[in-house]
Formats: sequence, C-alpha cells, structure tokens
Amino acid sequence: MNQNSLDKIRSSAKFILWFRSVLPSEIQQIIRPYLDQPYRLALNILDCCDRDNPITIDAIAQEINLNRETTRQVLKALESGGMKFNVSRARSWQILDLDSQTIVDNKEKLTEELKLETSLS
Repeated sequence: MNQNSLDKIRSSAKFILWFRSVLPSEIQQIIRPYLDQPYRLALNILDCCDRDNPITIDAIAQEINLNRETTRQVLKALESGGMKFNVSRARSWQILDLDSQTIVDNKEKLTEELKLETSLS
C-alpha cells in the first residue's frame, strides 16, 4: 500500500472511530461507498476486528481478499493514529470498545472535535 494512503488512514483514525461508533450501521452502509478507498479499506478491516474473538492478520486478509502485508500496514496505521487494539500472544487483533479508546474521552467530545477540525479545514 502506498504511503499516502497509509498517512490518510493514520490521520483519520479519529474519524474512522467516530464513523464506526456513533453512526447507526444503516447510515454507515449508505455512506461507505462514497468514502475514499483507504477509509473503506480500514473500515472493512475493522469490521473483522470487531468480534468477540480476536482474529489474525492472515484471517482478516483472507476474509476480505486482501494482501497480508497491506492488512498489517493498515492495522499499524490505525494503531499509530491512536486507535487501541487488544493484540493477543498469537498476534490476533481485536479493536477495543469506544470507552477504552484513549483517542477520545466520549462520543460527544469526539463529534465536537471532528466538527471543529472540519470547519478549520
């Protein structure tokens, strides 16, 4: 995956977290096709990590028909952007719930931060 796409994902970790945590899934499904490809890719990967049991990079890559290295790079970009994951000894990934994310204090604050960032751009 090219560095520009990874940088987009890294810098958008707050937005991606907000999108998945605040918007109802019906709205997400309507909006997703209109998002840039790097964001759609990150969301698809996170969908795999949002289960009761952690999942390996190989299993994620196989499930969404993606290269293993690209999958790893996206997860690392999200992590370096501030998103928190539980990574098991077996190198299985599971996204932590919103309340456990240090990237934001609460949903309302995240929404306000994103509104402010968007209005400044």
